[in-house]
Amino acid sequence: MKALFAQNQLDTRRPLATESVKRAVVSTARDSWEVYFSRLFPATGSVGTGVQILAVSHTGIKLLRMVKGSREAGGQLQVLRTYSFADILFVTIPSQNMLEFNLASEKVILFSARAHQVKTLVDDFILELKKDSDYVVAVRNFLPEDPALLAFHKGDIIHLQPLEPPRMGYSAGCVVRKKVVYLEELRRRGPDFGWRFGTIHGRVGRFPSELVQPAAAPDFLQLPAEPGRGRAAAVAAAVASTAAAREVGRRREGPPVRAGSPDRAEDGLTLPPYTMLEFAQKYFRDPRRRPQDGLRLKSKEGRESRTLEDMLCFTKTPLQESLIELSDSSLNKMATDMFLAVMRFMGDAPLKGQSELDVLYTLLKLCGDHEVMRDECYCQVVKQITDNTSTKQDSCQRGWRLLYIVAAYHSCSEVLQPHLVRFLQDVSRTPGLPFQGIAKACEQNVQKTLRFGGRVELPSSMELRAMLAGRSSKRQLFLLPGGLERHLKIKTCTVALDVVEEICAEMALTRPEAFSEYVIFVVTNRGQHVCPLSRCAYILDVASEMEQVDGGYMLWFRRVLWDQPLKFENELYVTMHYNQVLPDYLKGLFSSVPASRPSDQQLQQVSKLALLQHRAKDHSYLPSVREVQDYIPAQLYRTMAGSAWLNLVGQHRQQTQALSPHQARAQFLGLLSALPMFGSSFFFVQSCSNVAVPAPCILAVNQNGLNFLSTETHELMVKFPLKEIQSTRTQRPTASSSYPYVEIALGDVTAQRTMQLQLEQARAGEASAGRGLSRSPAGPGAVSSGGCARGEPAQCPG
Repeated sequence: MKALFAQNQLDTRRPLATESVKRAVVSTARDSWEVYFSRLFPATGSVGTGVQILAVSHTGIKLLRMVKGSREAGGQLQVLRTYSFADILFVTIPSQNMLEFNLASEKVILFSARAHQVKTLVDDFILELKKDSDYVVAVRNFLPEDPALLAFHKGDIIHLQPLEPPRMGYSAGCVVRKKVVYLEELRRRGPDFGWRFGTIHGRVGRFPSELVQPAAAPDFLQLPAEPGRGRAAAVAAAVASTAAAREVGRRREGPPVRAGSPDRAEDGLTLPPYTMLEFAQKYFRDPRRRPQDGLRLKSKEGRESRTLEDMLCFTKTPLQESLIELSDSSLNKMATDMFLAVMRFMGDAPLKGQSELDVLYTLLKLCGDHEVMRDECYCQVVKQITDNTSTKQDSCQRGWRLLYIVAAYHSCSEVLQPHLVRFLQDVSRTPGLPFQGIAKACEQNVQKTLRFGGRVELPSSMELRAMLAGRSSKRQLFLLPGGLERHLKIKTCTVALDVVEEICAEMALTRPEAFSEYVIFVVTNRGQHVCPLSRCAYILDVASEMEQVDGGYMLWFRRVLWDQPLKFENELYVTMHYNQVLPDYLKGLFSSVPASRPSDQQLQQVSKLALLQHRAKDHSYLPSVREVQDYIPAQLYRTMAGSAWLNLVGQHRQQTQALSPHQARAQFLGLLSALPMFGSSFFFVQSCSNVAVPAPCILAVNQNGLNFLSTETHELMVKFPLKEIQSTRTQRPTASSSYPYVEIALGDVTAQRTMQLQLEQARAGEASAGRGLSRSPAGPGAVSSGGCARGEPAQCPG
């Protein structure tokens, strides 16, 4: 802008300019000044994000906050995140003062008292940008097998092209309620007759109009190269012949389980691999045997018949025998009882005094007590949701929700798994079929249960009502160090590892090695009992169990291993780690306390750390003597007068004055990481069976092993290297002792000796020590614990 003014010789004394110069000035200001042409609204985001203002302009929205500048007395606006209107699909107001911006790959949630004005303004901009746009955005996946059709994923931006003319001798059509409708016959109804033609990632092709919506032109010149996505198998919506249409449309809006003529399926015809029909051919009862389940169907020839396909389709009559060939009569009776429970849950049989919860408990208990019945249960539910012709309007929907619940609790066999997953994928990926969303959710539950073992606690009546109403998630509060809060969406099969990965992603950590260093703790009894959760613990199971034990329970997120190097770019990462290590630093645990006056180097370091803490609170003034005392470990503060400390702290003011609070916290962490015991978990030892360890003392667990420190000076007294530690285990309190013990096996296999420690934090000590001793260093700021409500943490993959 200055160059433009100088070029046209403009200043306060010569403000006159031509119209072209004025337009150039406005254009330059619009393009180069980030928030100048924006309307500002007060807004907040999640705790820790720092959002204070939402700016809406012609280019998109920006999340801002006010920071103190070096020159401006009133501060200046800092841009935290920017989203163009090409990124925003739509904006909603789920509740009062809440704004939900739906983007192609994420959701941004803000809170503002001006929410309605913001939505109106954003909608107007988006509507204006979409006018005459040659671009559309995909609202659902479209993955056809036909290479002539254009495949894309939800959120992809497609550039529309003029519709190509039909090829000679070729008819394009789609199945509409069992009837083939040729596109050429619908040409007079509109220029695109239900289909569009476009390009994406260098490919061109047709695609259904209902899968996209208008979008603003993207603000980049070239679309990105296609990501490495595997082609997924799907049944094409468009077919080229009446015969194919008749086969696809034989059953009304049901999952595509048919694979050829029903009469040929029993004649040894090779079926497509991993379909439910192939599974039925191998493992179901012989369908040509006289039916005993009351299902009597008349073929066109007027004879009784029951095919495999009929056994895989909905029936209104209870089964009299299992679907899978079961030789045990008691299991066969169990299967018929199970099918009756399925019908009752779906509303196709009377409850007879039972509640929905009673019926569900019956099903889940049968599957839990008799593993052999789990495949039968899956097959029965799949049968009842396939080609569902029930007179009950919500029968099929309730069947899908039953499948969703069963998949969250019990895994199927390895034999059934590929067939079941293929069935669910066919439904979720086939355009036009109903229940695509819940089919995908069922597939995710199946995969989660196979990996983590399935949920343990039966759903409460409140959770069941929510699932039947279509709500499969709840907001759960997780506390980060320093009082930071995160309200995360917890689904039926969300495990602790999922929560760790989500919070780590917010801290810009994406590698599995980083995930392993963080743990979710459940805290009860007003913070007295703290227990680390296994990575495969289901959050809703934990919540259900804790609500019965202590309604005031909390879930904490903490770092316990410190093998990965510190990062200082992400604000949440720095704030979280700063808050976690600060309490242990102020206790003087990271370095020893000298018997006399500290060295000049130590004094300089401690005084600089004090001023960085002050600056981290966004204070620019020189701290008082009282404040300085709060910033320095008590053992060190007592070695000098308060005024002397204040003079030392003042010497670093010039170096820290220009730092932002984030930079101050980052510098604090960097300096602290060089101290001897950084990366340790600390525990107070009441007594020790090893005479070489004088107790009481402090135990520091880190990558080097067990370090026993003096309670007075924090100097290292005894050390047991990592290689000497064989195992650890906890002994609960006895009648004669109110403290639990930790037993540690030292030495090697040929010559082991046991050391018994009496700790105030035994359970947390074992959890952190066990992880640190076997893998990498435990983290500072270990939580205190007087027991564990859930018992030993289980091992799980991942």
